[in-house]
Amino acid sequence: MAAAERKQGADESDLPSGGKQMTFAEHLEELRGHVLRSLLALLALCVVCWIFQDEIAYLVMWPYLSTQEWLKETYGREPSKLKFFSVPEGFFFHFKIALYGAAIVTMPYFLYEMWRFVSAGLYRHERRAVMRLLPVSFALFLLGVLFSYFVLIPVALRFLLGYGNPEYIQPDIRLEYYLSFFVMLCLLLGAVFQLPLLQVILARFGLVSAATQARRRKAFVMGAVVAAAVITPTGDAVTLSLVAVPMLILYEMGLLVARRVRPTARGAGAEAHAGP
Repeated sequence: MAAAERKQGADESDLPSGGKQMTFAEHLEELRGHVLRSLLALLALCVVCWIFQDEIAYLVMWPYLSTQEWLKETYGREPSKLKFFSVPEGFFFHFKIALYGAAIVTMPYFLYEMWRFVSAGLYRHERRAVMRLLPVSFALFLLGVLFSYFVLIPVALRFLLGYGNPEYIQPDIRLEYYLSFFVMLCLLLGAVFQLPLLQVILARFGLVSAATQARRRKAFVMGAVVAAAVITPTGDAVTLSLVAVPMLILYEMGLLVARRVRPTARGAGAEAHAGP
């Protein structure tokens, strides 16, 4: 009510929920509808992905298969297939990749449904800001996944599977472990690539200005190296650099954009109160 009074004379579409008040039960009912539609879309796409499970399985296993070809050409090793050691493991592998594939395809629709729910409580200028951020966030996530798929995973596999004397070491990889390794790196890199967006949000709301971020560059470099060492499954400098260097590039890109962002009125003095 108070918010509506502050916006007297504004169009009702500018106000949260169009100026209407909703009870807690009505909010829950609306949320249930958005979640249900998202789950139905996920279920439908799971069926589609299950139909094309062989094609999706090949995409998931491509980094491993290309690594096996590289090991054969480099060390003369015979290609080794992924193996499973329990009766249902092969089935669950295909079920999981169908589910993961459906989740990735459904994500834009899920974000749209959640946006429809959240936007009812935002003013028009806040809705515009979120509408600009959501596509950028999704695009950055996909870039991180693609970087992991085409660069990080193949390099990590070549190092890990090629390590040791081939005369007495033969890799024998379990299907479940490979899928966990694959999904973990894809999700982690997708999250890492959100860094520029996080920097812009911090600068926009006056939490950490671009100038402060620039002054703390050295601390971020050390943090990026530590984070890369935690994320990467290998201890070699090459694989670590494949995560740390993109993080540093993303940080500088975030700084360039953050310098052009003007803090909101409410966030302009937030950093000053927070201290150095």
